[in-house]
Amino acid sequence: MPVQMVDLKQKPMSPGEIKRFVERFGLMGLLDMEGSAYLEAGLKYRKLSDAELLGRIERDPKLLLLPLVRAASRLSIGHNEDSWRAMVTPASSAPHSPPRP
Repeated sequence: MPVQMVDLKQKPMSPGEIKRFVERFGLMGLLDMEGSAYLEAGLKYRKLSDAELLGRIERDPKLLLLPLVRAASRLSIGHNEDSWRAMVTPASSAPHSPPRP
C-alpha cells in the first residue's frame, strides 16, 4: 500500500480535508488537548467559536492530534494501530459465511 506523508508545516491541510476529519471525529476530537501547543495557547481555559478554532488549527497544526491518517474513505486520528490495521486489511479477507447449498 503506497503511503504519502505530508508535512503540515510545509503544506497545510485544505479546508476540505479538515472538514472530512471534523465530520467524522468532531472539531474537539482533532485537538491534542494534552499537547504543549494547546496548553501554551491557553485553549484549555478559552472558549473559541468553531471558526476561530479552525483558524488556529490552520495556522498551527501542532494543535492537532497526529497523525491524521486517510485511506480512501477510512479515517484515523492519533496513534490507533487497530484502525490502521483495518485500513490495510482487504475487505475480501474479512470472515464471511460459506455459500448456502
